[in-house]
Amino acid sequence: MLDAAFQHLRGTGNVGDDACCPAAYFDFGKTVVQGYGQPMPPARLAIFGGGQTFRQAAQGVILDSPAARHRVVWGVGITARQARSFDFDLMRGSAALVGSRVKDTPGCDFVPCASAMSPRLDTPSPARVPVVLFWHARKSDALARPAHVPARSNQGVTLAQAIEFLAMGETVVTNSYHGTFWAMCLGRKVLCLPFSDKFDGFLDAPATAAPGDWPDHLHRARRHGETLEHARSANRAFFDRVMNFG
Repeated sequence: MLDAAFQHLRGTGNVGDDACCPAAYFDFGKTVVQGYGQPMPPARLAIFGGGQTFRQAAQGVILDSPAARHRVVWGVGITARQARSFDFDLMRGSAALVGSRVKDTPGCDFVPCASAMSPRLDTPSPARVPVVLFWHARKSDALARPAHVPARSNQGVTLAQAIEFLAMGETVVTNSYHGTFWAMCLGRKVLCLPFSDKFDGFLDAPATAAPGDWPDHLHRARRHGETLEHARSANRAFFDRVMNFG
């Protein structure tokens, strides 16, 4: 039997999806990592997430992990509205622990994305330009893109490349969830351009602006000095709880 089997969103090309699995940052023993929807092999732990994947995680807990001894949801985007749903009740009844990256979600531990554990966040390169723009490959039709601002999308880049790019700017402007989170962890000034309520769940809410006129609101960007340490402390504590299951 495996020590742990993991499922998360894979193969999308979105660097946030690729980087959100806790198996990349903690030692769980003998493990396997899969995409959502596959039958999970027998394992002591079946762990789902992270990412904005409530429905996939719920299905995994309820339907796809019958051979697991314990089921865990880790750092998944679960809103208060979703926590009132029938699917959540079923998932919560079958899971030993449920961790949401959304603060104050009823019935959940607050566990930010496990990618905060990446050592690449420890020693960022010095900022070299005043502003960088990190944009979501599928959600940026109305986004202002000034020619003088270095820009990169969240698609088809590695975690190392994404963090190197974000660190390059004194201020990071982004409509990517993980771009926002990593820039906060890096201690850069952040201006977030949200396109859905998934950006509402940060413990320390970033300054926001509309995608079309964000250059007029750069003065509102600010640093989030405790984001990295809080996210790491929460993930370490959650890991300890998970590993204490028999």
